Amino acid sequence: MNPKKFVKGILWFPSALVLLGLWILRPLVRVQLLVVGFHRFGHLALEPEVFLSFNETKNAEGSAYRRFPKTIRLWSFGPARSQSNRYLARKWKKLLLTPPSWCIDSLLNAGEKLPLLRLDTPKLSVHGPDNALDHSGPHLKFSRSELDGGRAELAKLGIDSDQPIACLIVRDGGDYAARGEVESQGFELLNFDISVFELAAKSLVSRGYQVVRMGAGSEKPFGTGITGVFDYARSPHRSEFLDIYIAARCKFAVSTQTGPDAVCLAFRRPVCYIDVARFSQFFFGSKLAFWNPSELQRDGMRLTLKEIVSSDVVWIKDPDDFVRHGIQSNRSTPQQIERLVGGFVDLSEKGFIMSPRDHDLSIRAQEIIATGMGEQGLRTFGRITAQLNPVFLREQGDWFLA
Repeated sequence: MNPKKFVKGILWFPSALVLLGLWILRPLVRVQLLVVGFHRFGHLALEPEVFLSFNETKNAEGSAYRRFPKTIRLWSFGPARSQSNRYLARKWKKLLLTPPSWCIDSLLNAGEKLPLLRLDTPKLSVHGPDNALDHSGPHLKFSRSELDGGRAELAKLGIDSDQPIACLIVRDGGDYAARGEVESQGFELLNFDISVFELAAKSLVSRGYQVVRMGAGSEKPFGTGITGVFDYARSPHRSEFLDIYIAARCKFAVSTQTGPDAVCLAFRRPVCYIDVARFSQFFFGSKLAFWNPSELQRDGMRLTLKEIVSSDVVWIKDPDDFVRHGIQSNRSTPQQIERLVGGFVDLSEKGFIMSPRDHDLSIRAQEIIATGMGEQGLRTFGRITAQLNPVFLREQGDWFLA
């Protein structure tokens, strides 16, 4: 007999009794089960953060106080062996009520067989309706010992904790290749050659920033010989703790839309996104996200923002669907990336206050997105608050916002 099925069989009856008891107690207490996407770094960082922030904001807006029923939330972060970052999972467990994952699984399985007794399982999202990241502070905190330990670990890398850090987060196919896997053709729109960011990294260093290249260790080397650029991804000092600590302590991040940038958002660090192609996975509902779109083309004709958000292209999740829809991407050059990052840094150093012209262009873009995505966009992202990079709008706005 399959051991897993045997264990499930043993646990089913007591789990059913628990569900029955909770069903009887519904006037007094309601139990919710929340299962986090623990195997994906970005989801492990942001799903609990968005949920907590949204509920905190909702309560602050004056939702009526109810004495009963009380709501009890039970969280699952999966088995440790499957967690994308065990340190981060432990941090969440200290903050939230987390029975063993097998206990949550058993209650879910019993609920599938007994729909009447099934517990509420709210949907978790890295976006969330009306993304509350803009209206609350981060829920994860570092202890004094962790702060001191982080400074010591950064010193081993040669990084000065007293000087500003800019994280560089660039997706490539190295992780899958290291495991002997081959990504499909569609991922070419999501993967980048890290070398195209060298000019931008040098520019950041010239402005006084330490550039820390994030990653999992299987990436192509970066920044060799460039003073002020640290290839943390390939460092022997890399750890699950530092993966979180650096992203949380940076001044800002430059990213191509991949896992670690979600940690930056969770700690309310702004992110400059380069060549956004997959709109459905973007953070349109947060002012922390500043973006530069990839130039998408069909039949050799570049697509305007209105054409993208008013078609199925905006909802593509599977990268291979870009290929099926005949969509190509014209990537930014190293020189363009340098200008785009420079414009974001200018904005950051001004407290993210735009000129009247840049502000008007950004609002126009937000309105086009909101109108094109309609009710589905409102349900997914809430009000559109992410802002297009002013440099992109000045250089490309004439055709992109047409």
